[in-house]
Amino acid sequence: MNFVSLTKKAKVAKNIITGSKFIDKSNSSVVSILRQLDFIINHSEQGDDPRTKLKGGQKFTYSIIASREFCSPDELKVKSYLDELSREMYHDDYS
Repeated sequence: MNFVSLTKKAKVAKNIITGSKFIDKSNSSVVSILRQLDFIINHSEQGDDPRTKLKGGQKFTYSIIASREFCSPDELKVKSYLDELSREMYHDDYS
C-alpha cells in the first residue's frame, strides 16, 4: 500500500467534502464519512495500514454511505473520488 498516495487521496476527499457548498456537513452520515477519512489520514501518515487499526470486525463504510447519501451530479463526483480512495486502499487485495 502506498501510504503517501493514500494520505493524499483521503485529504483531497475530506477537503472536497468540507469545502462543498452542496453537502450538509452536519448530516450524521457525512460526519461518519469525515471521521473515517480522518482515521485513514491519521494512520496512513504514520505509515500504518488503516485497515489493521480497526477494531475486530469493523470495516470502512464511507463508500457505502456515500452511495446512499450522494445523488446529485456534484455529489456523485465526490462519491467517485471516495471510490478511488477505496481502490487505493484495497489495491493490493485485488492485484
